[in-house]
Amino acid sequence: MYLETERRRQPQLWSGRSQSAERNRCQPVEATGMRRSADREQLARGTESSPATGELDAQGLLRKLQLLTVQNSELEAFNATVSHDLCTPLTTINGYCQVLRELCSDQLDANAKEYLQGIYEGTLRMKELITSMLDFSRATQAAKHQETVDLSEMAGLVAKELKSATPKRRTAIRIGKGLTVSGDPGLWRSVLDNLIGNAWKHSAGREKTSIVFGQADLAGKPVYFVRDNGPGFDMAQADRLFLPFQRVSGTGAAGHGIGLATVDRIVKRNGGRVWAESAPGAGATFYFTME
Repeated sequence: MYLETERRRQPQLWSGRSQSAERNRCQPVEATGMRRSADREQLARGTESSPATGELDAQGLLRKLQLLTVQNSELEAFNATVSHDLCTPLTTINGYCQVLRELCSDQLDANAKEYLQGIYEGTLRMKELITSMLDFSRATQAAKHQETVDLSEMAGLVAKELKSATPKRRTAIRIGKGLTVSGDPGLWRSVLDNLIGNAWKHSAGREKTSIVFGQADLAGKPVYFVRDNGPGFDMAQADRLFLPFQRVSGTGAAGHGIGLATVDRIVKRNGGRVWAESAPGAGATFYFTME
């Protein structure tokens, strides 16, 4: 009885499966084609509605650039604010040191006077560092004023100020004549102050300081240079010259490492470039261009 019942069921089950498969096989070819076409159109619409990969990359880079610009502006503002606020207590310390030295000199022994002098000189060095930091932060913030600038005359003024500060120093400073450019006088003065001042500082140990400011041609374009007879440096360290607070070993000159970084900022802002050539014991030459 059981076997008979199973035999009756089997054809029905097989018939159900066969009819379902038959219905799938008998679907019109046109319907299948229409469904595939609809799938392709939906995929195309999805592709058109979503940005291309290149556009996404460009938008991401733009957002990062905007963020970096804001962060850089905030950092420069912070630098200027902190530097300005630091000057007030330093001025107070400096002033009290001078008062104590003048009013209480006869009451201080040699050690006390030495300590007082050390405090006084320390405040001066700190104020010089703050001034350098402010100049560096302002190098690319000031609005540019385009006018004809007499570089020869400006370099002469820089040299005159340096000589006045140390009148007993033997010097020979040669300045090319008739060197004029179009640009911002304040920025150009900062460039010459730092480059000629750098040459003056590093050639201090020579029997006679020799500095040359002139112009050369590079691929048909004017290139300005400042050459000194200082100790020079190893070109392997040249990349450190224009980084803030970085100093090249072996020069022995004091400084904060801000001057050349300021020059680099100004020159790049004006579409130019600055570089140096040197060898140990053979002096150094700094070249720069401005568009």
